[in-house]
Amino acid sequence: MNAVGEQYAGVVFDMDGILIDSEPLYRMAAQQAASDLGHLVTDDIYVMWMGLPPSAVEASVSKSMGPDFPMRQFGDRFREIWMEHTDQHGVPAQPGMNTLLMTLRARGIPFAVATSTQRDQAERSLEMAGLWSNIDCLVAGNEVDEGKPAPEIFLHAAEAIGIHPTRCVALEDSEAGVRSASGAHMLTIMVPDLHQPSPEVTVLADYVLPTTTRAARVVLALLGIH
Repeated sequence: MNAVGEQYAGVVFDMDGILIDSEPLYRMAAQQAASDLGHLVTDDIYVMWMGLPPSAVEASVSKSMGPDFPMRQFGDRFREIWMEHTDQHGVPAQPGMNTLLMTLRARGIPFAVATSTQRDQAERSLEMAGLWSNIDCLVAGNEVDEGKPAPEIFLHAAEAIGIHPTRCVALEDSEAGVRSASGAHMLTIMVPDLHQPSPEVTVLADYVLPTTTRAARVVLALLGIH
């Protein structure tokens, strides 16, 4: 059997909720946009949309809100609120993540970002969080045929960094993301954001940790870095 540091050789990060603390901002923008249009998006409804690619989000919103929900106006207003807020306040990085990225780069350990967000938006958010300069490889939601919870995006990320999926550690915050990473046969660390996972998803995750700081320590331990 391989030693721990020999068994795992690469890392694949989700972006929203793992690298950047964006989920509360997305929820705020979604709830405000719906309210401006005379609709209510509860926290429980919003959770069902987390981690999904844009096309799946639209289908989930329609299912949650009903056939008369003004989808296009909602999308336009959501983007306006998101852009206005982040232009003014920025996008915060999650604790411990920038240090982890810099450590991986310094040790020559390959890593990638696998995000459901479209590339231009992802690059903007990572730049605003001060993380983009440490990231060389990103696979975005608009660059795969099947988004999360399908495993395709994590498989593409592993291929891009040249590491077999079974030798990759994946970090995710959403149930859709855990299903995706686990389906790619990566060791999967979940850091729940905004809600706790279902028992089914808890079983799929190899670790369920309370903070990204703790997750960073576990990643380094799995890679044999002390």
